[in-house]
Amino acid sequence: MIVSVLAPAYAPNAAPKVAARAAVTMYDRDAGNLYDNPYAPEGMGREFIDAPRKPLSEFVGGFGEPLAESAPWDPLGLAKLYKVSANNPDPAWLREAELKHGRIAMLAFLGIIVTSGGTVHFPAPMFEKAAAAGWPTALQTINENGDDGASIFGQMVATCALIEGASSKGRWDLWFGERPGGVVAGDYGFDPLKLLPKDKAAADKMRLKELKNGRLAMMAVMGIFTGYLNTGNANLFGPA
Repeated sequence: MIVSVLAPAYAPNAAPKVAARAAVTMYDRDAGNLYDNPYAPEGMGREFIDAPRKPLSEFVGGFGEPLAESAPWDPLGLAKLYKVSANNPDPAWLREAELKHGRIAMLAFLGIIVTSGGTVHFPAPMFEKAAAAGWPTALQTINENGDDGASIFGQMVATCALIEGASSKGRWDLWFGERPGGVVAGDYGFDPLKLLPKDKAAADKMRLKELKNGRLAMMAVMGIFTGYLNTGNANLFGPA
């Protein structure tokens, strides 16, 4: 009796009941690739994707007018990422990141070259010890100096946070590209020596020089670190 009552519920041939589902409109890949027909529903980023964008060829070093050297060089198509989704950055954001890293790399290269000489450093004992240790482990050596080391690192982190916080106003908008009257990638209005010419063509040439030197510095610093990791030799001016 028990078996006969339970049997229908466990019958192997019983058709499973499937809850009705709402129709879902799938992305039609045949209508075009993601670059031509991005998968971004209305109200979820399409308004930013379809907004007019500054093409890569118009960025200094892109390469386009007024500094035409060749066609825009972007073999991986990174400048088109924003066309896939609003979750991807505009070329303006990528240019901002490139300039920041280039500037940091130029400062890093200069710091490595100066401190590698072994004579240029602050006179405090902790810096004497750090200079003797060599540039690869200088910061680690300072950190081993107890409270003084912790204070140095705290000041460094606080300074970085202060600079980033003070300079980031409006710069998040670059994720969706440069807009008329908005911030410009890499331009922080910091030119105390008035080196940037007023003429746009001359200013763009100066910007191109900075960009090229920044790219070279990034490669140089990467080469220095790679050489040290592979050889253990931190001496840039002679044998280990």
